[in-house]
Amino acid sequence: MKGQTHKPDDSIQLSAIAKNYSPALNKILKVKSVKIKDLPDFMIKNNYSTIQWENGSRHKDNFIVSNGTTGDYDLGIKTMLEVHEHLKAKGINHVIIPSKSHTEEHPRFHVLILFDVPVYSKTTYKQIALQMIDELFPDSDKSVADAGRFIFGSPDNANAVSYWGGSNYTVSNIDGLWDSTLLLRDSDDAMKVASDFDQKSPIYCPFHEDSNPSAFIDYSEKSDNWYIHCSSCGQTFWMLKEESHLERVCKDYYSYGTEVYDFGMMNDQFFYNKIGVTKFHSRTHTKHKPERDEAFDFLATSKHIRHLSRIDYISDIEADESYYEVDLGLGVITAHHRAIPIDIQDNQLVEDYLKDRFGQYLTFIKQWLAVYCYTNYKKLPTIIFNSDRGNGKSSFVEIIAEIFPTLSFQWGGNEDGFTYEVEKKFLTVEENQSEKVSQYKTLKKYTGQKNATVKKKFKDPYQVKNNMNIIILSNDAIPLFVSRGELPTDTKNNQFFVYEFPEITGAIDPDLQEKILARLGHYIRTELKTVFDGLSTSGFRYSIDVPITDAEKELFAANTTDLESDVDVLIDRLVRQYDEESFPQDEPFYSFIKEGYLPVQWIKNYTNGTRHYNQITKAMRRQRLVVGDAVRKTIDKNTVFALSMTDSLSSKLKQGKKENNLVGNVGSLVGDLFN
Repeated sequence: MKGQTHKPDDSIQLSAIAKNYSPALNKILKVKSVKIKDLPDFMIKNNYSTIQWENGSRHKDNFIVSNGTTGDYDLGIKTMLEVHEHLKAKGINHVIIPSKSHTEEHPRFHVLILFDVPVYSKTTYKQIALQMIDELFPDSDKSVADAGRFIFGSPDNANAVSYWGGSNYTVSNIDGLWDSTLLLRDSDDAMKVASDFDQKSPIYCPFHEDSNPSAFIDYSEKSDNWYIHCSSCGQTFWMLKEESHLERVCKDYYSYGTEVYDFGMMNDQFFYNKIGVTKFHSRTHTKHKPERDEAFDFLATSKHIRHLSRIDYISDIEADESYYEVDLGLGVITAHHRAIPIDIQDNQLVEDYLKDRFGQYLTFIKQWLAVYCYTNYKKLPTIIFNSDRGNGKSSFVEIIAEIFPTLSFQWGGNEDGFTYEVEKKFLTVEENQSEKVSQYKTLKKYTGQKNATVKKKFKDPYQVKNNMNIIILSNDAIPLFVSRGELPTDTKNNQFFVYEFPEITGAIDPDLQEKILARLGHYIRTELKTVFDGLSTSGFRYSIDVPITDAEKELFAANTTDLESDVDVLIDRLVRQYDEESFPQDEPFYSFIKEGYLPVQWIKNYTNGTRHYNQITKAMRRQRLVVGDAVRKTIDKNTVFALSMTDSLSSKLKQGKKENNLVGNVGSLVGDLFN
């Protein structure tokens, strides 16, 4: 790979500010010159970016130029050494340094790579950055492609690895590295915007340090575009083509099937409407036949969606404004929704509020919120809040709903004919009805499936990627039907966080919710970002460690059907009888049970006529206590029909015998002491 090479004493320019970990303090970054050999130390002491902005004001709309990009590995999948060797094998210059959340168990780090020539177009910069991610580090964070992106400085003890024996990443062969806003120096040393040139003119090349005007800018009628050719570089750099008249006219209109659709964001919500050809011409002011034909032909050829695969509704905490993107090739529409903006910069009130409401589970709720804010399509546990009225559970979910308000939805808790809820990210179920088995199945479906179908009135059904997270509220002590056999035993595989909100103590502040919301934008971008950076989601089915609370145990225990209760009584009797001496002498069944077989007649003897024994055996199979059909077995000259016991049931019997023996031994000891 060809590209500009570097020596240790060579300097590059980076935008920087003294290291801090508060996003709100990084609005203005000044351009600084740093030597290659000093980069690791610089990346520790500063927050930085390869991008330069107008007046240093960090925003994608102020983009001026970038001389490279920085990959952000935050998934803990690959090590620094693996990425270092991969890039070195490709001959690409780079420096890799741990991020502030790096650990040996879960490596997180930044990879700085320089371009062979500067990039002056923010549109092309994004394309290049995404291309580099796909080509060089597909496991890294794609948000590095944002033209307003910066990187937090590394820990003081961070050790970097680097390679400068190759070349920089080649972008000089890509069209559109500059646009009409590029500031150029002409042969008279005057600074002019590219759009001010109206004829071929000599200029200083903007793509290298040019001591003489070795380049010229000119227009090509054949290509219908401007270009810069440099005799020193020996290369031609084409301008990013301006948006054409037809592109402007048809900006938010698309062809799909035989219809014309209007796309857009309104009040931060994505919408699409079928408008028809007549209304399309009216809205685009293409009234006369030639321009009507031209506009519709452009729509049908350049903006035709052959197949709408799905619509992705995602949260985007980095976005200043909500926006949508259309991938014509994949047939995917992605709607980005901004988060609640920063207002008051005070985290303590929010922290105190969460600590007061969640106590020992403060860490869990902050981790849940961090994953919710900073990821999409990550499984999170369903949260169930139950308490008496007036304890603040509704206020809490109303606060969470305001993080991404247009992605929040009050849901009835059941899948109906229309499924507006499945395109949202945060679902709240108020005053839940606990007895519905169908709801439990819906919850399992909604938290397990990768895609969902949106069915709306007067709209054709379409697919979305499942991004739903659910909180259920109830005043009932048993707020939800669950299958008691599915009580989790591992916090790494727990689908529910069940929590009873404590009573509010002290004076009630009627303005507390408004105060929290005013501080929430800053809190999620600072405190929760720190929490997220310190998380590892690997090894957890629902992204984080989910406590198995006493309330959850009670929920599963209370969801026992009458039939399950009858089986419990029967098995309890079997456990107590599982001893040759205590087994009824008139029942020749002990030898069968000892060998792992449960006689059908024993079940019949103890159902007491309350149920048909087939109901009991069916329930026992469902609980995985017995398997298979009843078969004829002969032991000690006795022949019966019996079911095979599972290891689970055998273990219950053996454990019960140990406990009975222990109780007996303790009783004998107590008797000896008193005699």
